[in-house]
Amino acid sequence: MVDITVKKLIDVLPKVFISENAKNIRANIQITATGTEGGEWGICIIDQTCSVKDGQIENPDFSLIATSDDILKIFLGELDPLRAYMQGKIQFKGRIKHALEITDLFSTDKSKIEALI
Repeated sequence: MVDITVKKLIDVLPKVFISENAKNIRANIQITATGTEGGEWGICIIDQTCSVKDGQIENPDFSLIATSDDILKIFLGELDPLRAYMQGKIQFKGRIKHALEITDLFSTDKSKIEALI
């Protein structure tokens, strides 16, 4: 079993991006992971493509702030982002619509993600 960290997950997001689900979506997303393995990353979705970069991005459409563990659970399909928000586990700033769409844009197949890491 591969150890999946937030950094490793973010790095493979473009490879597990489901472009056909991103029609008419244009979003700059700031991810801030707190705690162990924490950090900041930007995700850019435009023209049905996805790219990522380390650090802060300018003018994100929305920001997701959560512990590293909860961010992993969201992207692996183990934690519903809306439920996590209602429970106070994550914070969103900006366009909530994009936040709710994010899990549909990436494969949550853990074995596929592990194979790419």
